[in-house]
Amino acid sequence: MNGGPIWRSEYPEVPLRPEFVDEEILAALDARPGAVALVDAATGNSLTCGQVADGIRRTAAGLRARGAQRGDVLAIVAGNGVDAVVTMYGGLAAGMALTQAHPLLTPGELVRQFGRTRPRFVVADAMAIPAVSAALAEHMPAAEALFETGDVPSADPAMAPSSAGRSPGDVAFLFNSGGTSGLPKTVVHTHASTTAFLRLFATVPTVRFGPADTMGLVLPISHLFGTAMLSHSLRSGARVAIATPAPGDIERFFRLLADHGATVTAVAPPALIALARHPVVDRYDLAPLRLAISGGAPLPGDVGPAVEDRVGCVVADCFGASECWCPAPAADPPVHGSAGRLLPNHEAVIVDLDTGLRVGAGDVGELWVRGPQVMRGYLGEAAVTAETVDADGWLHSGDLCRFDAAGNLYVVDRLKEMIKVGGATVAPAEVEAELLTHPAVADAAVVGRPDAELGEVPVAYVVPAGEGAALSGGAKFDPNELLDWLAPRVAPWKRVHDVVMVDRIPRSPVGKILRRLLRDGERNAVAQPLDSLPS
Repeated sequence: MNGGPIWRSEYPEVPLRPEFVDEEILAALDARPGAVALVDAATGNSLTCGQVADGIRRTAAGLRARGAQRGDVLAIVAGNGVDAVVTMYGGLAAGMALTQAHPLLTPGELVRQFGRTRPRFVVADAMAIPAVSAALAEHMPAAEALFETGDVPSADPAMAPSSAGRSPGDVAFLFNSGGTSGLPKTVVHTHASTTAFLRLFATVPTVRFGPADTMGLVLPISHLFGTAMLSHSLRSGARVAIATPAPGDIERFFRLLADHGATVTAVAPPALIALARHPVVDRYDLAPLRLAISGGAPLPGDVGPAVEDRVGCVVADCFGASECWCPAPAADPPVHGSAGRLLPNHEAVIVDLDTGLRVGAGDVGELWVRGPQVMRGYLGEAAVTAETVDADGWLHSGDLCRFDAAGNLYVVDRLKEMIKVGGATVAPAEVEAELLTHPAVADAAVVGRPDAELGEVPVAYVVPAGEGAALSGGAKFDPNELLDWLAPRVAPWKRVHDVVMVDRIPRSPVGKILRRLLRDGERNAVAQPLDSLPS
């Protein structure tokens, strides 16, 4: 690979020494034991830094007393709450690797995640316990225990394990990702890659927090974006007001910001669109808010200025991915429409898809990134890992991007087949697999349709199984009934918003779904017979 430039950070190189995530968090908590660290916005309960640190150490000791060993996996299936936070870092301090899941996942979805990560212990909140219990009882009898958040066994903090016998190269997090296509994969991040992110991210003035800040956090901490912002906040000494908003209840987010005097928040684009346009925003006092970090999906270029004009805060759009945390936070000051500039210690290239050569400023190609935050790989997927992170350490992001002459990164499109619903990721193949279990569905393809509020929503193209195929009771194929049938089988953000009946699904000669043809039709909002589309 040669040709165009290698882009590097405008910030000076930062000396890094691999560290442990839990020790980074505990050091920050221990420095301010009497300050409030966490507030549960739903209950009003709060914990000081000293109480959180004590809880982390007790949880670690309790897990080790129950037999947890270095490298064992702890699964946490829970919404945002103080107990889930303490459990997270307690598991890390016990030497365990964490896999986390949203509490609205179905038993089948949990079975797939547990099958990949093989947890030894599972912790669930009250909302998730029925689905987790069903998943474990049927498919994972080897898991030794199921705890509810708040009931994780604890022990004398003096018994808490030290870092002796551990390595910063140990696995810390196992995050779900679609990789470049297909069914979800499990991204492996070590303590070293995670602490590199925390230390480097904190050097960027635009996204820097401090003890005077309160983070209003509604991002699911079961996802990398939420975990990143939680850890960054606690390590920076910021107070965190945390909540799990009900689906569609945007006012709960506004209330959290106002009630707790949030100075910073981190959200997916739909929340910023609401801040820019929702009529009820004016009912809330958001004057303390100084910074809103956007991530999880591209932010439309006009939204940031609209929020800044209406609310008076700075909007910082950041580029991130499960495979490399956030290698490009917003510039200082932010450049609207851009996804950010490279962090220290990172470099990137834009590679032409046809020639494989680097291209220069203004030219579009695939973004490759190299730096200390890049994942170790995909769990149990050596071949896919080798395709994604090459021998020279370049992560092939799967994103079509360009740099301008000043080093600002712009995301043009995704090579990935993933659908971004707000900040959540939907793997089309996973939804298709569910659709194909129905006897009235002969073939199916799922693609994203542009949506003004969520960015994209899933749409299913379905071939009925023969003329007059029935969904139930011999009735003629009814797309609405298929929507109702699918809804309880997938998490809410994975539910398709429309079913389009077609004669065939466009496929390549080797059987690969040509999603591009379907996506182009959705983006152009042009109804055309599939037989007329090029193959």
